[in-house]
Amino acid sequence: MPESSSAAERTRRAILEAGIEVLASNPGAPLAEVAEKAGVSRSTLHRYFSDRSALRAAATELAGQAWRDVANRARLEEGTGFEAYRRLCTELLDSLSILIWWWASTADAAQLNPEEPDETEERIGAMIDRGHRDGTIDPQLSVEWLASSVWAMLYMVHHLPAESGGKINGFEARQQAIRTLLKAAAADPTAL
Repeated sequence: MPESSSAAERTRRAILEAGIEVLASNPGAPLAEVAEKAGVSRSTLHRYFSDRSALRAAATELAGQAWRDVANRARLEEGTGFEAYRRLCTELLDSLSILIWWWASTADAAQLNPEEPDETEERIGAMIDRGHRDGTIDPQLSVEWLASSVWAMLYMVHHLPAESGGKINGFEARQQAIRTLLKAAAADPTAL
């Protein structure tokens, strides 16, 4: 890949990541704030994304790819259901900011098209079902409950440090989230 293409891709990615960070916390933020966060001029931002809707669409596409990548890195089909669940929780926490964007941007679409299945969600459901069958995930907790609990915990990790007035930092929130998620899902939480 030529250097100019590589540099252009890095610039595009920096703008997208800045857009996700800025617009996730303030959807009405001016694009100038996104440009500043990305370390580029407004004209550079506009060369890559003509307007807010183009930036949002590209950010949602990037976040959707991140969602699929998380599931792939977690190797959902390997090991016991609980081992895969542990890997998934860790990967989700590692990609938190971009996944919060994806979750928020796709929530409305899911309500409009509830019948449209998401392959990654289906893979996660199969992993939890496997954990029920192999005895490593509490069978009294449904797939829907566990999946929703994970998203609730991600939301808390994302927002609680800022809202706690310094009582809990990002690292502590992450540690408590992983402990909560694992203990809640384990068929035998005392074995953790």
